[in-house]
Amino acid sequence: MSLSATDSTEERFLVIDDHEAILEGTVPALKRSYPTAEIRTAQDVQTARTQLEYYYPTLVVIDLSLPEKPHAPASPEVGMQFLTTLIESKLAPNILVLSTNIKPLVQLKPMINAYEGGFVAMDKSLPIREMVRLIDFALRGSIYLPPQLRSRSEFDRKWLEVLRLKFHEGLIDKAIAERMQVSERTIRNYWIRLQDALGVSDEPNKELRIQIEIAARKLGLIS
Repeated sequence: MSLSATDSTEERFLVIDDHEAILEGTVPALKRSYPTAEIRTAQDVQTARTQLEYYYPTLVVIDLSLPEKPHAPASPEVGMQFLTTLIESKLAPNILVLSTNIKPLVQLKPMINAYEGGFVAMDKSLPIREMVRLIDFALRGSIYLPPQLRSRSEFDRKWLEVLRLKFHEGLIDKAIAERMQVSERTIRNYWIRLQDALGVSDEPNKELRIQIEIAARKLGLIS
C-alpha cells in the first residue's frame, strides 16, 4: 500500500544526485509510494538542466553537492548555485533537498520563505518514510525546514557576499567594496553586523575575522 496520501496521477519527479547508491534507494521508494508518477534521474547539473527544459517536473529531489557535468567532481558550490537558479526560475517546481549537509540552506532562507512552490529539506540519514511524508508536504505547496535551520538568525545576502568574497576569493575590504560597489565604511558595518548575528565576541588573543569565519562555517554560511 502507498505511504502517500497525495494523488500522484499526473506527478513528474526528477531526482538529482551523483551517487548511484542513493538513486538505487530513492527511486524504488518513490515508485512504491507514488506508483503512477513518472520518475527521471540526473547525476549532474548539465543533465538536470536538460531534463528541466523538456520535462517540467512537478517535484525535484536534489542533493546540495553536485558535479557540473558528467565525470566532474561534486561540490556544494555547484549544487547551491543550481538550487538558487531553480528557486529563481519561472518553473517553480516543488523541491525536496535531500542531502548529508543541509546547513548551507540557511543562506537561502529569505528566498525559500518567499518561494512560490513547495520546499522541504531533510538529512539523507533519515528514514524513507520521513522522505515520503515531506514530499507530500512539498506537493501540497508547503514549506518546511528542520528546526536547526528555522531557529537561526536571518543573514542579509550582502553580508553573505562579504563572507564569500573574503573567504572564498581572499579579497581585502577595499577590493570587496569595489566589487560590491559600496564604500569601505559600509563593508566594515557589514562585518560588525555579521559579528553580532554570529555572536562572536572580541577576544584580545584571537583574530576577529578568523573567529567570524569559524562561526560562519559552523552554521553553513560558507562552505
